[in-house]
Amino acid sequence: MLSFANFEELGTLRGKISQGIVIDMRSLTLLLTLGIIWGSGYTIAKFTIVQGVPPLGYAFWQSLGPALLVGFAAKAQQCAPKFDKQHTLFYFICGLLGIAIPNTNMYFIAAHIPAGILAVMVNTVPIITYPLALMFRQEKFDVLRLTGVILGFAGIFFIVVPHPHWQQFSFNGWELLALLSPLSFALCAIYITAKRDVNASALTLSSGMLITSTILLLPLLIFTNDYYQLWPPFKIQDYLVMLEILLSSLGYILFFKLLSRAGPVYYSLVGCIVTLTGLVLGWLVFTEQLSHWNFLAVALILLSIYLVSKRQSAAREGT
Repeated sequence: MLSFANFEELGTLRGKISQGIVIDMRSLTLLLTLGIIWGSGYTIAKFTIVQGVPPLGYAFWQSLGPALLVGFAAKAQQCAPKFDKQHTLFYFICGLLGIAIPNTNMYFIAAHIPAGILAVMVNTVPIITYPLALMFRQEKFDVLRLTGVILGFAGIFFIVVPHPHWQQFSFNGWELLALLSPLSFALCAIYITAKRDVNASALTLSSGMLITSTILLLPLLIFTNDYYQLWPPFKIQDYLVMLEILLSSLGYILFFKLLSRAGPVYYSLVGCIVTLTGLVLGWLVFTEQLSHWNFLAVALILLSIYLVSKRQSAAREGT
């Protein structure tokens, strides 16, 4: 699963694809489909890993599979990645921060926390990105966006403190560790913004990142002997691994279509769809229940994602 929800920095890399908000049924269908595809990945990952697929082996297949399919699409569009010195460094850093670290981290955590909560935590990318962008002077101060960040971190606090009695702070270590994934995505976004001079399309960059992340994961896979073999007769978890490869790759195609058709402002809503999908599927598949504090946390984070992403995308579209 390649979790690029609210990772609009990659899509707006070229800066010329935005055409305003196009509200029609096709754009709405693309938005919902993309959100459901990305949101379902958390439940699929949790199920397959609980069924015995090693997290690192799963991460490798979810890098190699989309690398082949997206690479084929890039080749068909005559925009295959170039591995010269400049681009290789770019792919290495983005593949490490944007795919290898966050996705592997998600899969190791998936068996230990509810799939819905994992979807919520990972999709806090814009909440973490904005303060970093302010620190690196890539964004301007905005009161509404800062308010969104504060609301988001309040929501995160309510999730990682399972017994919110102010006299005792009992932090959930797995949910805290889940924040490594959005932090890694956010650092990747900061790096991409700083290196906008890399002359390549989003499809080219995605293909290069996937190929690089696969190469990065391979030595670790060999060292840990966590390779998972996909070979007949297939079990249910094998079919789900292959299904997620297809869904992840399809997500890239829909990602580009939605950005080119409706622009980043409309796309910024996808994070909310991803989060809600993860929560609903977690409830349906694993009968996961949310406490009152969890509901409050999810509401705060969804509002935060909407405020920060929408204002960020609107600001970029205006320029």
